[in-house]
Amino acid sequence: MTDRHSVSLWGALAPALLAALAASLLLGGVAAVESGAPIPPEKFSDDYYKVYGTTDLVVSLDSSRLYQGEKSSLFLTVTNRGRITSFEANEEPAANKREEMIAAQKEQELEKLRTVAQDVSVRLRAENESAIDITRSVAYPGSIREGQTSARLEFPLEAYKNAAPGEYRLYADINYTYQRDVSVEGDEDRPESPDVFYWYEPKSQSLPISVTVERKSLAEFAVLSISPRTLAAGSEDNVVKISIKNVGLEAAKDLVARLHPESGIYVAVDESPIPLLPPGGESELVYKLDVSKDAVPGKEYRLRVEFEFSDRFREDLTDSENAYLRVEPEGSSLSASWIVLLVLLAAALAAAIKNREKIKGKFKGKS
Repeated sequence: MTDRHSVSLWGALAPALLAALAASLLLGGVAAVESGAPIPPEKFSDDYYKVYGTTDLVVSLDSSRLYQGEKSSLFLTVTNRGRITSFEANEEPAANKREEMIAAQKEQELEKLRTVAQDVSVRLRAENESAIDITRSVAYPGSIREGQTSARLEFPLEAYKNAAPGEYRLYADINYTYQRDVSVEGDEDRPESPDVFYWYEPKSQSLPISVTVERKSLAEFAVLSISPRTLAAGSEDNVVKISIKNVGLEAAKDLVARLHPESGIYVAVDESPIPLLPPGGESELVYKLDVSKDAVPGKEYRLRVEFEFSDRFREDLTDSENAYLRVEPEGSSLSASWIVLLVLLAAALAAAIKNREKIKGKFKGKS
């Protein structure tokens, strides 16, 4: 018994410290923390009980549906379906030794913790990263006991707009630590405080998850043109027309196209609803824009057109497309009214010159 007394092991350690040491312990397969401690399974070969069974983690999703071009979240839970299947007695405690009876009872109780998944981490990854972007991929549900389900784990992600509709595969890579074995040794001098030896090992599971990427609607929009293409810095009340087309297969009803430009361009008048835009239908959106004096000349400013609409199946649908405007230095471009006036003056001048030549020709003929 003196050798057993000389070894102070993990019985006094907190679970958090055990998890921190798991990686180094795995290299030697050791569950003790002091040098000279026995190496498993030497310490655990003659314990009172051998237990069969282990952890078994499964995952489930609240919803497996994603929409093209939309930021959303997957909510995932982890359930521990592990269980103890059987106990086998290696050594019966001596009936006349109280310390052994207490040690055997304690060992049997602790062996039941074999199915607990400790310090669980879940990493979500997409098989096709060019279609789905997972913006926060790791969650830590903590420890999960047998029969327990974790709290909902949120994974923000986005199915790219060009992701083809269909089924995609994700993987939940789960890492945790579990108690492989435990050994309890009684001490006749202190039978109520036996020595406890733990053997922990890391474990991993990679669980496949299927998600479906869909379009929210078969109505789909494209920007055909924008007029004018340039605006002057510091200009106000600019009338800008954006032509759009429904390139999808479904009619869009009660369509509202709101404009959200980059900082430096401001919307003075937004767009009125379009009652119906059928497949192949075109429409012209009219906005009134102001340009800041601090807008950067030569820069292409993005105007994000956000579509809110319904189709025959669903309401509150959204989509978006981009148009682009170039900003010119202040005073370098003329307003639309001045352009029209100049065009009219140029036309009148051309007509006058033409008529003048005709008149000259007539006078020459008479002479």
